[in-house]
Amino acid sequence: MTDETLVLRHPKLIGLYAFWLEQCAGAPLPLASALNPAELRPWLGNLLIMDVVRNADFVYSYYGQSFSDSFGEDRVGQSIARLPEGQSDILRAEYDHVRSEAKPVVRVYSAEFDGVPSTWERLVLPLTEDGETVGKLLVGAYKLDQPYPVSVSAPSLS
Repeated sequence: MTDETLVLRHPKLIGLYAFWLEQCAGAPLPLASALNPAELRPWLGNLLIMDVVRNADFVYSYYGQSFSDSFGEDRVGQSIARLPEGQSDILRAEYDHVRSEAKPVVRVYSAEFDGVPSTWERLVLPLTEDGETVGKLLVGAYKLDQPYPVSVSAPSLS
C-alpha cells in the first residue's frame, strides 16, 4: 500500500473498510470466497458486488435493496455497459483503476436523482478469487445527509 491516504466520511463506509482490512488477514487482498454474507449484513442494502469479466467489463452479481428501491430495478446480471454513456464511462474508469492497481478507492460525488440533488460517498474494494488478480469488486455507497467529520485515513491509490 502507498503512503497516500483516502478519507472516508460516512460511518458505514468506515466500518466496511475496517471489515475489508480484517478480511485481508495479512494478504494484499481478501478472498471473495472467504467472505461470509452474514458478516456483510450491516451494509447489504448499500452494497454492490461487481464481477470482473473478460474484455474489461463489469457485471453486477449483487445489487443492494436500497439501489433497487432508488433506481426501480435490480441490475443483477447486467453489465455497466447498459448504463447511460457518461455514467458507464465514469464507473468503468473507476473500476478499471481499482482492478489494475488492486487497491481501494473512494469518491464523493453529487448528482440529481429524480430531480433531487444529493451527494454520495462510494468505496470500491478489490477482492480476489485466485489470491493474485482482482476478480470482484465490493462497492459500498451511502448518501451524505450531513457533512461528516474526517474520521479515518486509509491507504489510497497513487
